[in-house]
Amino acid sequence: MNETAKGKKILVVCGILHGHFTTSVEVIRELVSLGYDVTCYVNEEFAPRLEVENIKKVVYSDDVSEMKAAIPPNAPPFAINACRVGKATDMVMSLILEEKTQYDYYIFDLFFELDEMNKVMKLDPEKLISLYVSYALTDVDQNDPRRALGLIPTNKKYNINLVDFVGHIYYPSPFKKLIPCSRYFHLRAEDVDETCYFIGTNIENRQFDPNFSFKKDADRKLLYVSLGTIFGKDVEFYFNCIEAFRNSDEYQVLMSVGRTVNIAETFRDIPENFTILNYVPQTQLLPDVDVFITHAGYNSTTEAMTAGVPLVMVPQSVDQFDVAKVAQNLNAGIELNKNEISITSDIIKKAVEDAYANRETFKKNMAAIVESLAEARNKRPEIFAEIFA
Repeated sequence: MNETAKGKKILVVCGILHGHFTTSVEVIRELVSLGYDVTCYVNEEFAPRLEVENIKKVVYSDDVSEMKAAIPPNAPPFAINACRVGKATDMVMSLILEEKTQYDYYIFDLFFELDEMNKVMKLDPEKLISLYVSYALTDVDQNDPRRALGLIPTNKKYNINLVDFVGHIYYPSPFKKLIPCSRYFHLRAEDVDETCYFIGTNIENRQFDPNFSFKKDADRKLLYVSLGTIFGKDVEFYFNCIEAFRNSDEYQVLMSVGRTVNIAETFRDIPENFTILNYVPQTQLLPDVDVFITHAGYNSTTEAMTAGVPLVMVPQSVDQFDVAKVAQNLNAGIELNKNEISITSDIIKKAVEDAYANRETFKKNMAAIVESLAEARNKRPEIFAEIFA
């Protein structure tokens, strides 16, 4: 046991989106292994995945099905998630007020807006820590006031002013920040302040999925396409991928289109070299992938880098544009920015071919990034000892 961990009680409020929860659960495992007394607040969706020994688990509901009807048709992709963040914020504050347990420190997923929440919780600000999922800076304007619609009920209930939960991340805040990155791979690392602690990242130890029966064709390269769990609704992009590699003798293509896309209704003419699924156990598949077309989500990007898979990055929103830019600047992949070019089937095909042709260079540069992440992760015990002194 880490001596500094003795008797230290930490509450971790897990992320409510897939990528955020992945970051939360790995930090939880690390804290428990070091001997900290950890309690977790986790929503119903992810509670089954929080299988960590020696933790106390408090499960709450962030169901917002009754709010869906109020979401306008032109709302951004994060609209329903804004409702979930608002509901989760309400539930978490209520739990903290009701439980009245005195913790030594509180770690919150970054979507929980601590400045406003603490007007209700009234906790010692020195005990509050934000857990990020990628970068603490951005070069892209992230503000979208439409996302605040889902926060209105919680604002009214507590008389607080939660704002766009994505945009607030990049404003200066006094709270300590755990950044699952390295200085080397962080955007403008020279501009981060003393509240930022780089703790590296690691790939979640997910269980093997025996139901995933996909087999790689030994005679063709495997191209994997995924725009992630939130932004995977760009059907036109998928059609362009199909057009680019239809009946290719060179490429076998696996597309993961997200759980909300009806495959049978959307894709009426699937070429023989394509497999289209709603979900793929990504870390299980990546060792067999030759090129990965990704939305440049931070977890997907670092998972691919760990597996040494050449990247074609098609960022959709939020920090993905920053992640893609940094990866391309470090010559670890190719970015296709939809805000700058029209991403046609020809553009996609050329990018995939270029990525494969440059795979050895990309792998070398990815290895340097992965090494920097591992070095940062190895410093977690001393970072935690400093923060949780």
